[in-house]
Amino acid sequence: MQSTETERALMELRSRLDRQERRLQLAEDQLAIKNLMTRYGLAADCGNDALAMACHTEDAEYRVSSPRAGRDGDQGDLVLQGREAIGEMLRSDLHQSMLPNTAHTVGPSNIEVKDDSARAIGYSRLYLREGEQPRLMRLSINDWTFNRVKGQWLIATRTSRLVGERAAQDILRSLSRPEK
Repeated sequence: MQSTETERALMELRSRLDRQERRLQLAEDQLAIKNLMTRYGLAADCGNDALAMACHTEDAEYRVSSPRAGRDGDQGDLVLQGREAIGEMLRSDLHQSMLPNTAHTVGPSNIEVKDDSARAIGYSRLYLREGEQPRLMRLSINDWTFNRVKGQWLIATRTSRLVGERAAQDILRSLSRPEK
């Protein structure tokens, strides 16, 4: 009789520990993803294209609507395919001409993790200092996906849409859809 109670208590303890481990892993994954998004922005701001590229999977896709918004017009979407294309954008004359006067900020973001993939939806801002005054150059809604590769989270896709665009609202609305 006592053996059965002890076994039951041990099973309950194992179950509680398993739940706690899953919750801790989820919190660690979400923090790692938040840090990854921040690291990418900081790397872009200091001109460290190698670090920024290392934040992405080899075949990452980055889609930005109106990439010149806040500068000199709208040329439609910029689509970068692959880690090297992202590095080329960061090394471009246009991007380099803004350094060291930029500040990319990310968040808040809603992060959902499922096994070795994750999705984050949230805001980003790009500030540019001109003279003594920084100005908000871009305010966007972002839809990110991430993959865990060899134990490390990497950016797989990022879609950045200007606040006010229909596509930005569609991204926000996707939060209210129930998971499948």
